[in-house]
Amino acid sequence: MFTGTVTLKWSAGNLNHITDDIDVPIYEDLDVLEMEEREKVVRHMWDVYTHSQRIQLPRFWQVAFEAAYEDLASGEPAVREAAVSEIAKMSIRIVDLEPPPRQHSR
Repeated sequence: MFTGTVTLKWSAGNLNHITDDIDVPIYEDLDVLEMEEREKVVRHMWDVYTHSQRIQLPRFWQVAFEAAYEDLASGEPAVREAAVSEIAKMSIRIVDLEPPPRQHSR
């Protein structure tokens, strides 16, 4: 079985300036269900990134996918999954998956 880790080329996309402004710790022991949900979001956003020319993704996704493009486009499933997991972990600090509360009109 092939296992490994991926170090995304953040300098290529320079995500450092995005994460430097946020004072939220990265959790070592992440909730498995939340990570699965975030990985689904990463895969969906990657699909949008690679197949839609009309939709402009938020900056986080653009920069993350540019930095990880080679790994996400890899023919090796373990490399792709490691990149998806890494982006999902980073999204905890930046991307809120909860929709905003609905405004009740009066």
